[in-house]
Amino acid sequence: MRKSYFSIILICALSCAQNLYAQCSPDTSLKTSGTMPVVLDTAKVGQLYSQIIQYHITKDTNVFVPQLGQNLNARIDTLRILNVVGMPSGFTYSCHNAGCKIVGGTTGCATLTGTPTSGQAGIYPLLVIIGIRATAFLGRVPVTQNVVDTNALYSIVVQGSTGEVEMSGLGLPVVYPNPVVDELQFYVPLADESISYRIKDMQGKTIESGTYQETKEVKHLSTQSLGNGLYLLELETGEKFYSKKFVVNRL
Repeated sequence: MRKSYFSIILICALSCAQNLYAQCSPDTSLKTSGTMPVVLDTAKVGQLYSQIIQYHITKDTNVFVPQLGQNLNARIDTLRILNVVGMPSGFTYSCHNAGCKIVGGTTGCATLTGTPTSGQAGIYPLLVIIGIRATAFLGRVPVTQNVVDTNALYSIVVQGSTGEVEMSGLGLPVVYPNPVVDELQFYVPLADESISYRIKDMQGKTIESGTYQETKEVKHLSTQSLGNGLYLLELETGEKFYSKKFVVNRL
């Protein structure tokens, strides 16, 4: 009898664990290459975070071959997530299958999970490393290629006890926190050139300006010299221009 009870308890425990850490289910309605959602949920200190990302790649496409100087028809054989770099310490990812692998024309999904701790509030740009196996056709001759690519469109914002985050779409800047006390953080995905910034008051007067040459990192701006009030942060990189409002509020 004890053995039977033990078996029942073990089965229940395994079932509960599988439900708690259940794999995500791919969204088969996706038909175009890309990822969903556009914006990741905000993580909060002390709370379990779980975010599902769907990814799809079409089966047939065109690729440009520099050696030939022309586009070739290509068939996507497989896409695999090799790693996710830049997550807060303690965060992990898992996929719908053990290899995070999909074949061309199908959809996969990955789940980011973790519980941020005190001191982890801020912006965390994510770099998703992807391996793609494709077969291009030179006439009727198949040429198989393995390509390693990256996706740098996403970032996780960990929110502390104060300060909100303005949600931004893929490729748009993220500014945190808002309201701010002493330091403002911002990150511009896919910025390939230097980033110029200007802080303006609501009358349009430039209070501070500068340029960052390193574009792949989160930038930190001191706001200790600013009084309480509403300000505008203008960002310019290449031919792209962005503006974000933020509030300085020291109680």
